[in-house]
Amino acid sequence: MKKCTLSLMIVALFACSASAEQWKVLGTRPMGMGGAFVAMAQGPMAQYWNPAGLAMASADTVSGIELPATLNMEMTGDIMKNVSSVGDMASKFKTINDAQRTGTATNADQMAAFVKTLTLLDDMNGSGKGAMIEASIGVNLKLSKIAVSVNNFTTTGLNPYVDVYNIGLGAITAEGTTSGGITMSGVQATSTTNSSYDPARDTIANAIDKLGGFEAISNLICGTSSGITQQNNGITDNTTLANALVNQAIANNLTVAQVTDAANQLNTYAGDAKPIIQSASSGNSYANNQSNLTVDITSFTEIAFGYGKFMKFLEGFSIGGNLKMINGCIGQSRFKFMQESQTEDAFNDTNDITKSSWAPAIDLGFLWDVNKKYPKLLMSPKVGFVIRNINSPSFDRPDTVGGTYKLARQARLGFALQPARFWNLLIDIDATKNKTAVNGFDSQQFALGTEINIINRKQFNIPLRAGICKNMAMSSSKMAYTLGAGVNMCYIHFDLAGAVSSDSTTLDDNEIPAKASFSAVLGMLF
Repeated sequence: MKKCTLSLMIVALFACSASAEQWKVLGTRPMGMGGAFVAMAQGPMAQYWNPAGLAMASADTVSGIELPATLNMEMTGDIMKNVSSVGDMASKFKTINDAQRTGTATNADQMAAFVKTLTLLDDMNGSGKGAMIEASIGVNLKLSKIAVSVNNFTTTGLNPYVDVYNIGLGAITAEGTTSGGITMSGVQATSTTNSSYDPARDTIANAIDKLGGFEAISNLICGTSSGITQQNNGITDNTTLANALVNQAIANNLTVAQVTDAANQLNTYAGDAKPIIQSASSGNSYANNQSNLTVDITSFTEIAFGYGKFMKFLEGFSIGGNLKMINGCIGQSRFKFMQESQTEDAFNDTNDITKSSWAPAIDLGFLWDVNKKYPKLLMSPKVGFVIRNINSPSFDRPDTVGGTYKLARQARLGFALQPARFWNLLIDIDATKNKTAVNGFDSQQFALGTEINIINRKQFNIPLRAGICKNMAMSSSKMAYTLGAGVNMCYIHFDLAGAVSSDSTTLDDNEIPAKASFSAVLGMLF
């Protein structure tokens, strides 16, 4: 079910996060330079990156409008490989679930899928494993030292939870009655009904031993170590149980190749699944398993009014701020892999899982053009510092979740040099360690970038940008590389930028970057 994975990612773009936010890279110029812009904040985008930059003029342009759009996707802990594999087997989950509810037998293929899924889900439960999808779009207007903007920032987080307690395949107890449960009664077990399947049978018997032996599987299926023998007195050890699983697969018209593949799969994952299988006991029904993938999303729309002003007490030093009203849409939905065979089942009632509210917020920025005070210094150094959401505004979470969501304050420090009029060098560092939409995955970015204007004329310019960035908060995080370019002609400019991680993950058997971003901006400066 490869459509399952794609459906989940598409739905996630429109759902709503109960996690904190990392610093968003808004605009192509910053993205192209690794995500650095605090100390060189210019034009309409200065309001977001450092409102103190609103006081500064870029060449002869002091006003303008820019329309940015950005998309970022990041997968942590190779989580999408697991999601894809589990999604592919969703139909087999339902078959096992139905067998338990109706009291029928399971077969080798279903047992292999069950064991493989347990190991995949157990691996997904680690801290920092998940995925993020971030999108931003906006309108940014600057008139002299005043700016007005409307920007939306939407973040989606995919967070797994694994229930390794409720995995028993025995009878289901509900409302004081007991019914169903996997049963092997009546299944031929003394030998396979077709000798062509014997090699697969031997592999399955070996896998059963790795899982803890016949008694462990009996306990899983029946809730007692002798339950299978009571159901079928022909099943007494690993080999006879393997015969029964193979014969049930034959009865379900599975070919030798299919059963052999299932046997190899069962053998591969048996060792990792053994500790989980051993936790199964009577009453901990697989049908009640709560393993799920939680989709958390925040969507914040900021309406901001900004102003920047030079201070007289220090030449070249400016202070700027934003007054904002923020609409926050918070939501959450869960997809229970063990109980639902279609991903879209988790999103049938989107209106019931989201809640919207408003809150005010304040940003404050500082920027110092050091050459104004010390004109003999080389390369025109600048230093910038910005704090976003100083008051940490809170927003209502859905009634099904309860409580409030706090948009934590963020601080970032920036440095800029200009070795030549056509060449800029920048560094940004997050001064705060920021939570993200993936539980246990923090963000504290280091960004380094450069911009070279290869024509650098007022009426026509082609800027080229490149950079690197690294998440210092996570030791497992690898370097990401960025590129960007644009065309500036008669006050109008169009820019593109992208970023890609040096790390990779697997999605539907394809290697893809663990992180990728894209941004575009159309603007006019005058």
